[in-house]
Amino acid sequence: MPQFDIARVALPQIVWLLISFGILFLLMRSMLPKVVGVAERRSGTIGGDLDAADKARLDAEARREAYETSIAKTRAEAQDVINDAKADAARENEAKMKAADAAASEKMTAAEAELRAAKDSALQKLEAIAADATQDIVERLTGNRPPETEAATAVAAARG
Repeated sequence: MPQFDIARVALPQIVWLLISFGILFLLMRSMLPKVVGVAERRSGTIGGDLDAADKARLDAEARREAYETSIAKTRAEAQDVINDAKADAARENEAKMKAADAAASEKMTAAEAELRAAKDSALQKLEAIAADATQDIVERLTGNRPPETEAATAVAAARG
């Protein structure tokens, strides 16, 4: 069997093996520096891109912090404006309430004075009616009508 004849089969295969490895060695020797150069350029480009990305990230973070600081400052200013407006409204409301209280107090005082005057007038009229009734009663009982001043004095004494 020819496959088992090592001298005939193995020698040409070994020769072709050495030729193939020699060609591959020469190709690798000429191509390897180019591949290494491309890998180094690629590594440099990637490193530069990563550095640029890191720098851009840091810049974005600084801008975000500045933005957040600006927003916080604006919110604080807005809150101050709101608090000032509330305080002004409270002062105005308090002034209006004081004015309304003063007006109501004046109206109450005027109404009380009017009520006192009406009461005094009613009491005077009541005393005149009581004096007139006293005169009528005394006239029916005694037949003589007393003078108006005596009847008014008697009513005032009875009233106390």
